[in-house]
Amino acid sequence: MNKRNLSYLVAACLLLIIYVHCGPEPIKENGFTRANYWVPDIPPQAHYTIDCRIDSSAALLEGTQVIRFTNSTPRPIHRLALDWAISSDQTLEITVKGKPVPIAAEPGQVNLPSPILFDLPQVLRPGKRIELNLKFSRSLPALGTQDKIKLTVWHPRLWWGFWTHEDFEVKLQVPAEYALATSGRLDEKSGYYRAQGVRSFGLYLGKEHKAIESLAGEVLVRCFYIDRDVELARLLLSTAVDVVNFYGGRFGLYPYQSLTIIPGDDRPMGGYPVATGMVAIHGQQRFTEVPDTHWKWITAHEIGHQYWLEYVLNKEPIDWGWLMIGMGIYTDREYCRARGMSDRHRGMMQGYIEGVRQHLDTTIELTAEQLDEVDFDYNNVVEHSKGFSVISALACVLGQETFDRIYQRCLQEFAGRRLGTHEFQAVCEEESKQNLGWFFDQWVRSNRYLSYQITSQKSTKQENRYVTDVRVECLGTLKMPVPVVAYFQDDTQQLQFTDRLLEVNVLKFESTAPLKEVKLDPHGELPLVVPPPEMTEKELSKRTDQMEWTGVGKQALDLFHKAQELNSADFNVWKKLGLTLYDGEYYSEALEAFERAAKLTEGQAWVIVWQGHILDILGRREEALQRYREALERGEGINSQHDQYHMRINREWVEERLKTPFQRQ
Repeated sequence: MNKRNLSYLVAACLLLIIYVHCGPEPIKENGFTRANYWVPDIPPQAHYTIDCRIDSSAALLEGTQVIRFTNSTPRPIHRLALDWAISSDQTLEITVKGKPVPIAAEPGQVNLPSPILFDLPQVLRPGKRIELNLKFSRSLPALGTQDKIKLTVWHPRLWWGFWTHEDFEVKLQVPAEYALATSGRLDEKSGYYRAQGVRSFGLYLGKEHKAIESLAGEVLVRCFYIDRDVELARLLLSTAVDVVNFYGGRFGLYPYQSLTIIPGDDRPMGGYPVATGMVAIHGQQRFTEVPDTHWKWITAHEIGHQYWLEYVLNKEPIDWGWLMIGMGIYTDREYCRARGMSDRHRGMMQGYIEGVRQHLDTTIELTAEQLDEVDFDYNNVVEHSKGFSVISALACVLGQETFDRIYQRCLQEFAGRRLGTHEFQAVCEEESKQNLGWFFDQWVRSNRYLSYQITSQKSTKQENRYVTDVRVECLGTLKMPVPVVAYFQDDTQQLQFTDRLLEVNVLKFESTAPLKEVKLDPHGELPLVVPPPEMTEKELSKRTDQMEWTGVGKQALDLFHKAQELNSADFNVWKKLGLTLYDGEYYSEALEAFERAAKLTEGQAWVIVWQGHILDILGRREEALQRYREALERGEGINSQHDQYHMRINREWVEERLKTPFQRQ
């Protein structure tokens, strides 16, 4: 080391010593550095003990609450947030060990939006436990004016920016005219409703409501209703008991100790999960307007969300997310299949198929900004219809046994945790031992659609056997293995899958009995868009751009005909079609493509050179010479390079073509 470098090193060490001894010292409490608010990847699971009453005369809910939790993270916690607002309608007081805890606010600020921040009196070290005591109230202006009141965000709760699982003990005093339903199960001795590992604890108050109940194993199922709807209430209750028992057997568990069904809106348009252990079914007073299968399906559907959304939490940017909805619908499909009601799920896919036909962008994985720009019913078309279609297609291609392992593993590993697309894909790849990027990229991260069709079938007898060839063509933009089943007259059947890398598959079946029929996707597991939607100029451009430069002659020919129909004015479409049609030896079509391309540009003379190439191949030498001369006269844009043919076009190349006709190598 030279003297100059040594002097730099000494100076740096001196500066470091000065900084360490004289620099600003971080604030510490009990040996831990004080930090701003931060969010653990897996927050501590808290226990809430709530005592409250609802005063109908004052239209007020008020109560006390104790929040207990242990810091299960590796870092100290100094600052916490609560999902609660402070205003003239809501109040809050916090104490720890009898001492008031101030809430972070600007001087003179009275109203505070959610979430609100507060500092703990002492840093909560990893492994240490804390008890927060809260006194709160909120007004209920709807009380007295409505017969049905649903409350989901009704008490202060630790806020982490996403849902977590918590444990609850809740005791309530409610006006005598209201029946009370909650997310918990009543402990008769203590008077508390208890629930463990729940996303949210919901309350429902109904005037003149009654409840009927039954057990599904150890799960208490209750259905609230008014007198006129008692017949439907009995159907919903018996269905719910059957569903809970079925799910427990099919999936190995039912995650909660109670389930409550409450009335929803007036129209029979479905339902929704109100909170953990509580679902609403719409249109109960119009029971006879729809068949019993509707009520059975919607009950199974909403209970499915107790697994996907309540037990396993959503990590997608939308509140529920395609994955929770898709897995929930897959769950209720298993029940419907077992009870002979599978047709409904083909209808579920139809909403997505119609969206494709309307040329809607059904890409699932969008940014928040892109979602803001969506101007159609994204919830129904994409989140519900496509979400289920993706899960159904995945189960189809991976097989029932593999998908069952994926389902069970997600339930076990993500109970109380958030599951998103990337975590789900990782589980699928680990269980299937496959790289599934091709599947998720097409289905989740693109607007591609699935369209396959059997275009021919031929069966011949060879000695004592029958050989059947089935031709299956890909008509859409999404490529995946699709099931094809051949049925024979001896009641046997054979299943084969197409190869996703081939545009055209010819499947061979050998049998001892004559062929009866062939079906593609016989169980209706795939959202096949057949026939495919009419192509737009935008899609034509996109599909042409995505096409390879060689070996795609048939695909190029199909796109050529589409470009003719649309009378495309896109130079890039025609130039690429010209080259790919030439590659596939569709010379007449390639010539027309280059002629159309030449009309759309003045500065790309090389497309005129290519006209000469093709005319030479077709034996039309005089016309070829005219094209070469025209290209030389234009001059601009005559240079081009085509590495797939080791060809470099320039002025010398064209002048040589005047002497020697072009020959394809």
